[in-house]
Parts: sequence; C-alpha cells; structure tokens
Amino acid sequence: MIQQQQTYFLELYRAGLRAASDIAKASIENAQRLHAQQVDALRQALDTNSDSARRLSEASSLTDLLALQVKLAGMQTEQAADLWTRAWRTAGETQVAMLGQVNSQVGQLSDRMRETYSAATRVVENAVNNGAEAEQRRSA
Repeated sequence: MIQQQQTYFLELYRAGLRAASDIAKASIENAQRLHAQQVDALRQALDTNSDSARRLSEASSLTDLLALQVKLAGMQTEQAADLWTRAWRTAGETQVAMLGQVNSQVGQLSDRMRETYSAATRVVENAVNNGAEAEQRRSA
C-alpha cells in the first residue's frame, strides 16, 4: 500500500509540473500575441505618419492645414484607442485562459488528493481491522 501512496504523490507532483508548464506556455503565447499586436500598431503608425506628412505637405492654405491637422488628430486618437482596446482584450483573454487552466489543474489535483486520502483511509482501516482480528484470536 505504501507503493500505491507513493504513486499517488508522484502523480500529484507530475500534475503540478504539468500545470506550471501549461501556465508558462500560455503566458508566453499571449506575450507573443501582444508583441505581434504592438508590432502591427507600430507599422500602422509609421504608415499613417508617412501618409499624414504627405497630406500635410500638400496643404495649400492655412485653413486646409488646420482642417487636415484636426482630421489627422482624430484618426490618431482612434488608432490609440484601438491599440489599447486590443491590448486590454488580449490581457483579459490571457487571464481567462490562465484561470481556466488553473481551475482545471486544481480540479485534477483535488480528485487525486481525494483518491490518495481514500487509499490512506482504507490502509488505516485495514490495519486497525487486522490488529483487532489478531487481538481477538489471541484472546480466544
């Protein structure tokens, strides 16, 4: 029975390692997604900057220049809001994914702990019963 308990504890240990590995993997994948989003946002900003500089250089009057400047500022604000929205969405998805993995792993660990506790209880009950039976045989 001690071998069985050792096996249960090794399974618990392995499950803990798998959980830590899964969480680290999810964290890295989400960091990669966030990085890719940031690179895309930077590329868009550079493209927008080139386009804005070209359009501003083509302005023929101060009124056109100011109107274009207001329009470009609105577009830049929109892009910044979009960047932050995507970043927060990615962070939220990351947390949901990690919590799901942790919840799953905790459930598995709980099941294994219950199995281990049940096995230990059976071992103790058997030992007590065997001891009581041996005591009765000696008394008889």
